[in-house]
Amino acid sequence: MLTLFCEASTESWPDVLDIAIDASDVDFGPMVEVTKINGMFFIVFMLIGNFFLMNFFTGVMFLKYAQAARREKKGFTMD
Repeated sequence: MLTLFCEASTESWPDVLDIAIDASDVDFGPMVEVTKINGMFFIVFMLIGNFFLMNFFTGVMFLKYAQAARREKKGFTMD
């Protein structure tokens, strides 16, 4: 879970990516670029995660702006 958090926060994610790509089977040491599918997982997680968070943030900001605009309009008019 901590690894995915580091990946989503884009803090030192290339280091984690290199370690994941070099990981091999249990009871074996790391080998150079042995599991490239792990790298694909991290890249896909990075793309989907960041786009989801960006869209979520934009949606919340738009919603809060619309709510504030309605409150402001309601405050200035005596309907």
